[in-house]
Amino acid sequence: MEQGVVIEFDKGSCNGVVREKGVVDELDSRWFGRRSGDELVLSLVETAYLLLGGRATVRVDGESVSDLHGLVSLRHECFAEFFWPMLTVYKDLRDRGRRVRPLGGNSFLVKDKHGDVRIVYVLEEKALESTDSLVKYVEAARSNSLQAVFAIVSLQGDLTYYEVSRISPVVG
Repeated sequence: MEQGVVIEFDKGSCNGVVREKGVVDELDSRWFGRRSGDELVLSLVETAYLLLGGRATVRVDGESVSDLHGLVSLRHECFAEFFWPMLTVYKDLRDRGRRVRPLGGNSFLVKDKHGDVRIVYVLEEKALESTDSLVKYVEAARSNSLQAVFAIVSLQGDLTYYEVSRISPVVG
């Protein structure tokens, strides 16, 4: 990817927008963002990942920032508490060579090196999650013929992945 990708930051949506045609095509082919006409709209997690890797500059209110700290300083209201576990998982998956697409909420669509696609749900250690919601995650993945994976981020930032499937106990 070309050094110096320029991302315009939309403070209303907290998304980034890339407009340079060649860059849009290249990022899109690598599963970054969502096309909107000739533009590519990047989620906050994708924008942060490109900043962390030193591959982007973000223009915010007439200022240019080239690191995540600068973006957080200018647009702290965009960084909800659950952003950090999401970034931890996104970065880990991308750094492992996976193609990752944010789906909204706490989930990603992930394509591995063999072409298998999964839905990864991000959970945080000690955050209460009902068993009903966990079952709904698994059922949603299964209804789309996808494998569900839970990515659990510890309080120290460690990450553990669990592939999840529904079982039917045999009584007998």
